[in-house]
Formats: sequence, structure tokens, C-alpha cells
Amino acid sequence: NREYYYDTDYLERMPTLPRYEFDVDYQKEDGSWQPWVGTWFVNKKLNQDHPERQAILKEIQSLVLAYFEQGPQPSFVGRFIEPQITHVLLRGSPESPRDEVAPAGLELFSGNLGLSSESSGDERRLAFANWITSDQNPLTARVMVNRIWHHVFGTGIVSTTGDFGQAGAPPSHPELLEWLAAEFVSPEKQSSNNHNWSMHHMIRLMVMSDAFRQSSLPNSDGLEKDAGARLLWRFPPKRVEAEVIRDSILLASGKLNPSIGGKSYRIHNQKKTYAQWEVVNNYGPHTWRRLLYQERMRRVDDQIFTAFDFPDCGQVRAKRPVSTTPLQALNLLNSQFVLEQTKFIAERAMADSDSKLPAAVERCFHLLLGRTPDKDELKVCLSLADQYDLSIVCRALINSNEFAFLP
Repeated sequence: NREYYYDTDYLERMPTLPRYEFDVDYQKEDGSWQPWVGTWFVNKKLNQDHPERQAILKEIQSLVLAYFEQGPQPSFVGRFIEPQITHVLLRGSPESPRDEVAPAGLELFSGNLGLSSESSGDERRLAFANWITSDQNPLTARVMVNRIWHHVFGTGIVSTTGDFGQAGAPPSHPELLEWLAAEFVSPEKQSSNNHNWSMHHMIRLMVMSDAFRQSSLPNSDGLEKDAGARLLWRFPPKRVEAEVIRDSILLASGKLNPSIGGKSYRIHNQKKTYAQWEVVNNYGPHTWRRLLYQERMRRVDDQIFTAFDFPDCGQVRAKRPVSTTPLQALNLLNSQFVLEQTKFIAERAMADSDSKLPAAVERCFHLLLGRTPDKDELKVCLSLADQYDLSIVCRALINSNEFAFLP
């Protein structure tokens, strides 16, 4: 016989009670090894014969995680020193300092800020902000309004949102870009509110425009001349971001925590020596805040909404790709998060309709799609709910294009 004996705390890479596992094998006549008994077998039998044991262990584990969060955490200790004067180093050698490097912008763009090494941090930030927003630097306003336009309409007036140089794309509406930049810096409508450099004012201006409020329905003439709708003859079809999809599901279920600010929530483990960040709970009640508040770590896939081009935080993306993959449909159909939330949506719909199934189906449409189903949709959904469950109807609606795309 042979026996394996090891501590599994490191293997699980998560804060938990340390325990030991064993595995006993026996050697068959042909020389191969056959598992005979082990911790896996014991746990399986115990959980089958004593279901209350599994519930108690789950409760203990949740308490361990809660106490771990409340207890003292590892801290990185250091000391602060006054910044030293920076010099150009000959051949990169610290033993060969040359000219002093004063706080400044890029020399290529006339970045002399008139500062010295003795200038305070506040003075440096103010001088840099004034340089960035100077009348001699028109790119800042253009780039900013183009970014806002990109998020509102799906594509910027300059499609290369991160490149306004020679390698970038030309603007589709250059005069509109110039007017928006001027309006962003100095709005024409004077009021008691100061809208200079106001993103709120610019977003309001765009979403109240005729271009934004027009229908996204296609027509043959428009598709023939401008299939991508760059000329804005219709509102360009736009899939919402991963954050909007997730938050909309939570809003429909009534479980969304709308609180603003405060501590972010975590879906990954507490990293230990030699361990990696791993997702341990991406659907529990502690995650029911807006996705904006998720604590992000590099190379951590949340295993649900990364499929919707939710970017890795290890790099800055001026423009997210928009992909269509089978994994998106699978995640919106079978992930633990969606399975749990669709049950909540179904329960909410039944409660709001006095447990009457036709009214509950209509309520699901209102919660997820914001409209009433037509006769054919109602008939199909009633049949589906009768045969399976109302939560199946909710999962089908979440997987529809109507849920993920702006109308």
C-alpha cells in the first residue's frame, strides 16, 4: 500500500481552516494502482448520510471568511523621504549626474511650465493642468468630447479614440467635432451654472440631440449607402457594456445594492505566498453591488462577464472590442450568477402578480425588457413556464438581443 499525506491549505489558495487529506491505493496484479479509500470517499459518504454536516461545514467556512476579513491583514511597511533633485545621468550611471531635470511637460510640445525643483506638489499639478487645458492646446477638448461621443454613440467621431495623430482615422464630421470642443470649453448658453469643461453638460447635450433620439431601425437606402451608420442616418446599434448587463440583471431581481462609495467587494481569494489570484465567489450576496465597485486584479477573469469584453485591468483601453461568442450565451444561460438571479426575478414577478402566471410572465417582460409581450410571445412563454419554470423564461429573455442592445 502507499499513502499520500499533505496539507491542502496551500493547494486551495484561499483563507480556510487547514485540514489534512489522505489517499490509500492498492496495487493490482497488472502492476497498476487502484484508489481504495481516501478523504474524498469519507467526505462523500458523510455528506450523503448526514446532510446537516455539509450545511454546518458551509456555515463554519463562511464564518472563517468573515473573521478573516475582520482580523488584522498583512501590511506593507515603508518610509517616506523627501523627493531628491533629479539629474540627467550620463550613460545611465548614477555616478555621473549632469543637468538638473525640472518639472515640465514634453519639450516637443513646448512644455516649459516655469517651475523649479523647489516647486510644491500643488504648484506642479496646477501648472500641468493649466498647460493641458491651455488655449494653445486644442487637442485636449477634441479628444475629450470624442471619448464622450464614443461612449454615447458606440463609435467616436474619430474612430481611433486613442490616436489623434497621423496614424489615426480622419473625423467623420470634422465641423461637428470642432463645435463640440468649443462648446465643451465655453458653452454658448450662459447660465448661473458654470459648464466650462463639464462632462455632465456635454453628455446631456448629446443624449438630448435628435441624432441620439432617432430610431435604430434600418432602411434599404441607408444600408446601401452607409451600412455602418457613420453618417448618423439612424442610431447605430450598440451592445451595452458588461457592467450594464450585470447591473441590469441585479436591478430586475431587486437585489442590486445601490449604495454609493465605500469599500469595494472582492470575488477573489486572499493571495498567499506563491499563490495566484483566483475567483472564489462571483455571485454571492456580497457581490450585489454595481460592477463598478468590484475590486479588480490583473489577470483575474471573473468567469462570467469577461466574455463580454470586460477588460483586464493590467492595461488601459481607450476602446473596448465588441465580440460575439458562444461563451456569452452560455454564461447568460448557465452561470451560477444568472441561475440564482433569474430565480429571484421569477419570485419577484410571481409576488407582484398575485401568483397568476400570465401576469407574472408580463411582469418578467417589464422587468427585463421594459415592455409588454405580444400575443405570440405570451403564448410561447406561458408554455415554457408551464413545462419547466418561470425562471427559464427569464433566462431566455436575458439571452435575447433586445436585452443586451440599446433599442
